[in-house]
Amino acid sequence: MVLTHRPTPLRNTHCSLLLHYISPSIQSLPQHLIASQLAFRQSCLKLTPDDPAYLFWPSSDDQAIIAALESFQQKPIDDTPQDFQIRYTVDDSFFAHVQLSDLRLVFQWEDGAWKYHNLARMPFPASSSVFIEDLPELEKQSEDGESEDNAPDSYWESYGDPDADREPVHVETEAPDSYWDLYNSVQGSGDSVIPSPVPEKQRDPQLIPYSYADMHPTTDPIAESLSDRLEALSRRTLPSDDDTVTVVNGNESEASEAALKESLRGLWKLWKSTRTSSESSDSGELFLRVVQEVLAEP
Repeated sequence: MVLTHRPTPLRNTHCSLLLHYISPSIQSLPQHLIASQLAFRQSCLKLTPDDPAYLFWPSSDDQAIIAALESFQQKPIDDTPQDFQIRYTVDDSFFAHVQLSDLRLVFQWEDGAWKYHNLARMPFPASSSVFIEDLPELEKQSEDGESEDNAPDSYWESYGDPDADREPVHVETEAPDSYWDLYNSVQGSGDSVIPSPVPEKQRDPQLIPYSYADMHPTTDPIAESLSDRLEALSRRTLPSDDDTVTVVNGNESEASEAALKESLRGLWKLWKSTRTSSESSDSGELFLRVVQEVLAEP
């Protein structure tokens, strides 16, 4: 039995960041913001943001959830810091539930961070708690009652053990040799007098080094999200040298310019909402510098 570490409370800024990906329209969620179970489902079913099932797990309330989501998307998002109503539960993992009108965002504690897991209807679960400290400790036991040393994680961790590197496991080859010796004693089958050849012995596979840092590189979610959006914006708005743009009339040019301004305005609001009060003084200069660097890329 293993006691897991109790998670930290969910921050309001983390909730605000996710709202920009689901309203006023559903956008592709960055992988570092999605819980592994939901990301696996999206990958297996090849779900896209155009499919409402991209955001939530199937249930009997699917149509009601879709209707409530469409109603929420029609309301403008306030860029000022919000104080969300949050409740916590524990099952096979720790979960945080955030109220959005008639809906609630569900986050799962995974790899030391809160990640988006599901979209469900209100109310909060009956067993939920306002304070995460009031929840019981989460206990996990490996399947079939096996000890921690025999768990899959311990198997992979053994690759990084210096003693394991010095003492490789040797596979017993006596049985295969004895098997092929039978062919030599029989002198082949009834159709041939030539004995079957002895196969060449294969070398033991080389141990592959493994470390937690190799499989879980650290990333900056906010910087990565802003960089991805700016790069996507530059690809969408800047034509290549080989493209020929034909201006039909002045109205289309004005509409294109207005769409560009609206996109930049949304990115600026998203960037500004993730900045702390101490960092807000130089937010404009930093944002402008990042935009200029992206536009200067080939």
